[in-house]
Amino acid sequence: MRLLSTDASSEAQGPSTPASGRFDPFAPEYLANPYPLLGDLRGTEPVFFSPAVGSWIVTRYATIKAVLRDVQRFSASIASDPLTPLCPHARQMAKDAGFNVPPLLVNNDPPTHERYRAFFGAPLARQRLQALRPFVEQVIDEHLDRLASGKKPADIVAGLTYEVPAYVLFRLLGIPADDVPKVKKWADSRLVLTWGRPTEEEQVALTKGAIEYYHYAHALVRAKLENPADDYISDVIRLRDGDDSKATLHEIGTTCFNLLFAGHETTSSAAANMFKAVLSDRELWRGITAGEQRIAAVVEEALRIDPPIQSWRRLVKEEVTLDGVTIPAGSRVLMMFASGNHDPEQFEDPDDFRPSRRNVMQHVAFGAGAHFCLGAPLARMELEVMLQRAASRFPSLDLVAGQEFSYVPNTAARALRTLMVTW
Repeated sequence: MRLLSTDASSEAQGPSTPASGRFDPFAPEYLANPYPLLGDLRGTEPVFFSPAVGSWIVTRYATIKAVLRDVQRFSASIASDPLTPLCPHARQMAKDAGFNVPPLLVNNDPPTHERYRAFFGAPLARQRLQALRPFVEQVIDEHLDRLASGKKPADIVAGLTYEVPAYVLFRLLGIPADDVPKVKKWADSRLVLTWGRPTEEEQVALTKGAIEYYHYAHALVRAKLENPADDYISDVIRLRDGDDSKATLHEIGTTCFNLLFAGHETTSSAAANMFKAVLSDRELWRGITAGEQRIAAVVEEALRIDPPIQSWRRLVKEEVTLDGVTIPAGSRVLMMFASGNHDPEQFEDPDDFRPSRRNVMQHVAFGAGAHFCLGAPLARMELEVMLQRAASRFPSLDLVAGQEFSYVPNTAARALRTLMVTW
């Protein structure tokens, strides 16, 4: 049985350097704007050990890409393990509830990863995703209608970016739309449980939610087995055709459990970060509303400049040297996507929002290599429609001046809590 954690990252040891004491991903100033510090560290100590997270921090674009592509020396097995190891009470709760999440996609390695990725990725063909576009447009228009009829100023996170990706994912998976608030609450809890620093009391409460989330996903699979429909879960069950060598029902349930989080939470964050970026530049926003900016390129540049996933983890399988620094086998590596996307060696004037840059799609917001995000095409489509529709409907949309931007404290996701706008 695999619970919610492997070995404690807090037990990891490494050399102390100037960067070790400067890097704290939970510091308020870092959460508000991580890019200046990351830029400084990338130039002075591009690889260093951080006792704050028990991991070796990797900051350069080329090195991050190399790690992501090297599945022989770097394991994805710890990708979704909690940063803060579960307390004994929470672990026992998970064990008693039968919580068992085997490695399948994001936290799996060759040779089984390729098989699972091919099987679970097959129903996500371009045709099925494109067929969702009318629904994406409809649900976005409905949210914009409510935003327009409400009071000003308004929170565009609560009014648009937070819920829309969940409604889209639910349509894909064949889940009742009425369950969106419940699943979003579970997803928020899982973000803190996996990549935050919850207290033991908080861990117990969050683990309770994770268990409910887990059982909900498995119940969905059982329901689709009895009453298949035109949706992703039913498609996977049909592909399985009763053959456990392709995938067991437990593995399908576990994949749904992970999709119910990854399939919308990151897109919600990407959308909020995108609006914050484009609305901060009035000339850019004018160009978008006037049709002078290519929407797809704006979306890619938004993903680059403020990625929804700021960092990701790997386990070192054998001693390696990265940027002149030797890292022992068994160590944890934290790849800073946020830093790689701002590396001047890869992106000219990286802190400028420039959709016209020739390599605008070379960011690592969706990862790279064998674990490149399966949901990237759907996320891109949602972001493009959201931006296009909002620009058409609210050409005078603007950020409320003087507001403070608050983010969920964690190491992985750049999740903006509110974004106040007016028009």
